[in-house]
Amino acid sequence: MMNTPLLAQIAHWCVNLKWQDIPEPVVEVARTALTDYIAVTIAGNEMPVAQNIQKLSALRAPSGHCNLFGTSQTSSAAYASYANGAASHALDFDDVSWATIGHPTVTVAPAAFAVAQERQLGGEAILLAYIAGVEAQHQIARWLMPALSEQGWHTTPTIGVFGAAVAAGILMDLDEDSLTHALAIAASSASGVRGNFGSQTKAMHAGLAAFNGVNAAELAHIGVTGQPNVIEAADGFGQCFAQRTDFAQASVSLGEYWDLLENGLVFKQYPCCSGSHPAIDCWDELLQARHLAPEDIEFIQVGASLLGPRELVCSNPQNAIEAKFSMQYALAARLIYGGVGVAEFVDDKVQDERIQALMARIQMRVDPELEKLGFIGTAPVKIRVTLTSGETIAIANDLAKGNPEKPLSNQDIEKKFTACVVPKVGEGRSRQWLALLAQFESASSAEINELLKQ
Repeated sequence: MMNTPLLAQIAHWCVNLKWQDIPEPVVEVARTALTDYIAVTIAGNEMPVAQNIQKLSALRAPSGHCNLFGTSQTSSAAYASYANGAASHALDFDDVSWATIGHPTVTVAPAAFAVAQERQLGGEAILLAYIAGVEAQHQIARWLMPALSEQGWHTTPTIGVFGAAVAAGILMDLDEDSLTHALAIAASSASGVRGNFGSQTKAMHAGLAAFNGVNAAELAHIGVTGQPNVIEAADGFGQCFAQRTDFAQASVSLGEYWDLLENGLVFKQYPCCSGSHPAIDCWDELLQARHLAPEDIEFIQVGASLLGPRELVCSNPQNAIEAKFSMQYALAARLIYGGVGVAEFVDDKVQDERIQALMARIQMRVDPELEKLGFIGTAPVKIRVTLTSGETIAIANDLAKGNPEKPLSNQDIEKKFTACVVPKVGEGRSRQWLALLAQFESASSAEINELLKQ
């Protein structure tokens, strides 16, 4: 298949993927990812960006068979994907992949759930479509990362749109040729710049990718075409997004290499940019071992890797959205409030005079040693704390808890799910969801739809 266009090779694998082809450990990661996705989507549906996209969905597609999670509203597959994708990313509490240095599930799962609802398909179909979508988009990422991210693109929507198109296309039963065209259409729908971090648009990116992916599949279904070689072509996706022009050695390793198994996913402990999580972990460990008060702190110097200042762009946040992209707020909140959870990311707490005063004494810069590691997403960190007494404390962390190498336990995942879901739907429905998700491949369309109703 050397002369076969890359997208055609991806489509061939995706269309021919069978449930029995998928290793059980991959299915297990996918089950956890969908459990986490349901939790953060329901918890995020009252965030301003989520409610704004819900209003847009009501205006553009007021009727449909697809639920907007945690609400009584329904819409079309495309607009339900848009709304649920935005809600799932609104708290920045969703999973992460180092294949893209982005968020895969919040682009693929919204499309998979919506199209499955529209076509009355069950859990096995959703899981297969989700796995195929994530694996396909990460195949593309392996050709283009980290250069695509270094150019300033937000990888979640620019790569995620391909995964959403695959998930939607599989569930729509597209053939290889049509799915190839859907992927080519998706290439011209990719968008999202990191310059919008710290605003509602950042969370909207996830919904937009899901929306564009569903649209791409629907367009291909009715006969719209694209160029199958749009990844590797002159002026194609690879050149425009990552300045790669030589694809002679690019190969498709889907089915031989399972990214969900080899790289895995990072499940978050904190509802903020993952770039601050290793710092929060080691800062938390220090504060558990030693009591420090804000007045004890003279200055905090944070040494980050290259991506740190590109993601954590708000050094002096004034609202909850900006605070999610602030190293300064994450460290100040842990010291002053005792935690960095959903309750800490509200405007009043960001604007607290104590927080603002402490953040002014926290500085982040690229550490010369960590810079040598290149453009990585794991966010290793070195922190030097200077106390008013003159004492200095040095702490460091290479990797946050929640990474595959430092996994959250099943109890941790369930605790996060419960904390996100119970306040919105109650304990009974939360338990029903957990039971269903534990054996999601056996869930019928009717069972899933019943739980999605508000």
